[in-house]
Amino acid sequence: MSYHRCVATTLDQVIDYLQHDNWRFRLDTDSDLIVCRGEGANGRWPIEVRLSEDGHCLHLRVPKVVSLGESPHVPTLLASLLELHFRLKLGRFGLDPSDGEVDCEVVVPLEDAPLTFRQFRRSIGTLLLLVDQQAPRLRALLATGRDPDRDDEQQQFDRFLDELARAMGLTREALARRLAEDGPA
Repeated sequence: MSYHRCVATTLDQVIDYLQHDNWRFRLDTDSDLIVCRGEGANGRWPIEVRLSEDGHCLHLRVPKVVSLGESPHVPTLLASLLELHFRLKLGRFGLDPSDGEVDCEVVVPLEDAPLTFRQFRRSIGTLLLLVDQQAPRLRALLATGRDPDRDDEQQQFDRFLDELARAMGLTREALARRLAEDGPA
């Protein structure tokens, strides 16, 4: 069996994909970096597009999703970034410790075939959705130290406990005592 290296993806191909979906972009020919903007519900996001490894790896990146600044809640933010890293299938948040910039990147290795339009569309769409969904949460974490997603989960859990106590004809305190005495089923 013989293995051969696939045809590389080119910047012209990426540009064709952007033009196909009517993206406005700028190409920096000195660095071979394409910069465009994606629109989300929570803002406009600059997206950097570049190829590496002679066209065998695509990088899509949104710089400066948030900046740490002087927030006292950096440890809480870092724990949330770690959780996101563990949970996400496509995309990752990164931190540049030299300037406190948190970015988000999707990296697509292209070992077997050149980049397809479908792969490109999914990758750039996933990046934009991920940043647009998580940026408000990350900003709130830096500002308050509280995770709005966790607050929602806690509120749902509290409502569940209230409903369970009511269904059992107990107060919340009586339900808590009973659970403590009996333990989980």
